[in-house]
Amino acid sequence: MKMILGRMKKFPVMAASFALAASLAFAPTASAAPADTPTPALGCVGVVNLDKPPLGTDIDAIKRAAAALGLPGVPNRLGVVCQTPEQTDAEHGVVNYPGGGPIILRKTGSALLQEYCANSVSEAGGTAFLPGTNIPTRGLVVFGSGCVTQPNPIAV
Repeated sequence: MKMILGRMKKFPVMAASFALAASLAFAPTASAAPADTPTPALGCVGVVNLDKPPLGTDIDAIKRAAAALGLPGVPNRLGVVCQTPEQTDAEHGVVNYPGGGPIILRKTGSALLQEYCANSVSEAGGTAFLPGTNIPTRGLVVFGSGCVTQPNPIAV
């Protein structure tokens, strides 16, 4: 009897472990770049995580600028001076960024992490201040929403 009770106590722990593993295995794929369709990737001088913005960032100004450009959703990543097209992964070449839609943002160079954004809009600003900051920028600024951080599949 003691042996049966001991096994019964372990069952809820094992069931919870299996449930957690199953939920991770069947997580929605919208949170990651699709493996079968190459997504445009851009190397940027900087990528700002607006979920944890740098001090002094005017999030409302960034939201207004993104909304004016037609970004679906609330921006949660900002790519600064994103001029360098990059490969999405090892299987596909460079895919040109059409100025909107799904995008992968990376810091220029061999970044270990990247930001996959389900939606994006961009503005090819000349020399101007980055919206919501006092940072001058020259070049393409990308506003992303529905973004998640993930490993860069082509990082060496």
